[in-house]
Amino acid sequence: MWVRIRAVIIEDEPLAARYLAALLDDTCQVEVVGSAAESETGLRLCAELRPDAVFLDINLPGKDGVSLAAQLAMLPQPPRLVFTTGNANRATDAFRLEAVDYLLKPLDPDQVTEAVNRLLAFLRPFESGSSWSSGDQANEGQTPDKKRFTGLASELLPVKDVDRDRIRLLARREVVAVLRRERRTWVHTVREEFATYYPLADLMRWLDSGSFIQIGRHAIVNLQAIERVTHYGDRLYLVRLRDRVATEITASRSGAMRLAGVLKRQR
Repeated sequence: MWVRIRAVIIEDEPLAARYLAALLDDTCQVEVVGSAAESETGLRLCAELRPDAVFLDINLPGKDGVSLAAQLAMLPQPPRLVFTTGNANRATDAFRLEAVDYLLKPLDPDQVTEAVNRLLAFLRPFESGSSWSSGDQANEGQTPDKKRFTGLASELLPVKDVDRDRIRLLARREVVAVLRRERRTWVHTVREEFATYYPLADLMRWLDSGSFIQIGRHAIVNLQAIERVTHYGDRLYLVRLRDRVATEITASRSGAMRLAGVLKRQR
């Protein structure tokens, strides 16, 4: 039997909360069962209603969404989290807290739909067309790289979660870097690294936006995920990323020129 995702919205701006509720209703996949404007009310509501998912504003008054997320994780039936924020720099906070997704304000209907699809992949794996098991892979003899990904901008990227033996779906904004080494293409997020066989050029086309830059023949980085850039010579840059292993990448000469141009425009 098909059941919609039961969700709670915790958002201190009434107009933003109503708009998000309308976008979720438009997906026909989500039932908003409650709404709160601050942390304590939101926590009590989630403890009472036990929703499948919470759409949580990071910048709440008083106790912020990050602190509230830690409390929600301690509930007997912790909900899946989708953060909303007006600050793209808070994305790393969202993924460190194992959020399913984050939405950048002003909310985009397509990104809300994408977040709902990701929730379905976690909560209703056998009902969702966006998720498939390792058994499917074995039966059809295809890797996730070859089976699902076509490179459309709105598409989610299937990667293999080795520890849990399942397919994960990554949104573009979740990617910290893409690195080619040892005949694999490694996709880095804030918390994890995934070995894939995707051609780097295909991923560059998929990632193509103002947030990503190719800084070397084998390296693409998310500008929003750069923690530090060290200039140590003529057009020589060492880029450090905000991921689990604090990845450091030396930019090539041409990559350094592109990076210098971006940094100059951002000043």
